[in-house]
Amino acid sequence: MSTSTKLAQQGDNEEALRLLDGAIAMASANESQWVLTLSHHAAVISNFLGNLSKVKHYYEQSLAFNPENPRALSGLADVAKEQGELELAKEYASRCYKALTKGDDFLKDARLETLLKKWPEVAPH
Repeated sequence: MSTSTKLAQQGDNEEALRLLDGAIAMASANESQWVLTLSHHAAVISNFLGNLSKVKHYYEQSLAFNPENPRALSGLADVAKEQGELELAKEYASRCYKALTKGDDFLKDARLETLLKKWPEVAPH
């Protein structure tokens, strides 16, 4: 991951993503936590590149290993909103809210606050 970060800092984002794709493929066999970490890192680089289809791809890859991962759900909500798919975006945001409130994420409060600033309608009234 540090090599991909260095490549991204040097402006070689495509090579950074190729490196991450290889690492994700290797981790897919038995290291689901690494798949999550690497997929999220690749999504951030893709977002920096403005490539929403790749951002979506990497967050979906993350959900394949953890279907209620709040970071991936939040990221997919952002992508769907950016692509004008507001109902889908709200669905992802709602799932993210539920995952955060049920989970034990140590950043739970900060993530909930960020989510509710973007999507206040997902909180029960």
